[in-house]
Amino acid sequence: MERFINRELVVAAQMTTPEDNPLVSDTTRMMDVWFGATVVRKQLFKKVAKADQEAFIQELLSRGFVQSGNLLVNPRAVLFAEMEHELVGGVITIGFGDNNRAVELKVKAPAFRELAAKLIEQ
Repeated sequence: MERFINRELVVAAQMTTPEDNPLVSDTTRMMDVWFGATVVRKQLFKKVAKADQEAFIQELLSRGFVQSGNLLVNPRAVLFAEMEHELVGGVITIGFGDNNRAVELKVKAPAFRELAAKLIEQ
């Protein structure tokens, strides 16, 4: 399947693999991708091949995204972050949706610390 995703506008992406969901296979994986602009919007991409998903992950990581499990986040898109618990992790806000509600994502503690370090560097 031919598909173009403007990676410059991606602020976060969540991968679904066969390990996460037994109903998907290596040829029918899924990706939730959040795009940032005036508002943050999420788009579900279905029928993503394993190789395409892995290439997408590698490209985002090479651009400085932080990985928390199957979630990848652009540190430059984080408006604010709050640690809930040092063992569990925290919540980050990457923008606001159409309804003016905050778009929040949960990240594990190691990823939260990595995000916090990158935010301090900026």
